[in-house]
Amino acid sequence: MKELAQFRTLCCSNSSITIGILTLWLVTTSCTQDPDKRPSPLRIDSIQVGSNILRVEYSSPSVRGRQIFGIGDSYLEQYGKMWRTGANEATTFSTDKDLKIDTFDLPKGKYAIFTIPDSNSWEVIFNKDWNQWGTYDHKDSLDAVRLRVTPTKLDSLQEQMTLSISPSSLNFSWDNVSWSIPINLSE
Repeated sequence: MKELAQFRTLCCSNSSITIGILTLWLVTTSCTQDPDKRPSPLRIDSIQVGSNILRVEYSSPSVRGRQIFGIGDSYLEQYGKMWRTGANEATTFSTDKDLKIDTFDLPKGKYAIFTIPDSNSWEVIFNKDWNQWGTYDHKDSLDAVRLRVTPTKLDSLQEQMTLSISPSSLNFSWDNVSWSIPINLSE
């Protein structure tokens, strides 16, 4: 009982400290939320080809009954507008060795992947500033590669967005859209 009385005295006499500690605890708890419990969980795909390790890391949104790609406010991702190609932090792609993305040279390193979706073609962008949230800080001057891909319409709905790497391509699918970019190692 004595300890409880001392605790009450401490809390009451140092109320601003107590409020500060509680606020810090709440902020810390909400900011360190488990990435796997997010509505768009963190996903990683990687592959080793020879001595090169390729890796893509992204937050994977779901369709959840929404309209995903199109024109107008009812669509989640607008045609003609830059998208982070996932949710939350920018999607990243890394390579331990220089390689070719389609016909473009991509030096070894880590990159943010952005896309500009459209009905007939998508622009895929590899940006040197990989540590970004969304597209807010994207700078064209830091784009390492910009290329166009032709999307394919899927026969069935792909509920969860996926990015995957094979020894020869980077592959995307979500909603009713997929595309693939050739990867050629410079070894």
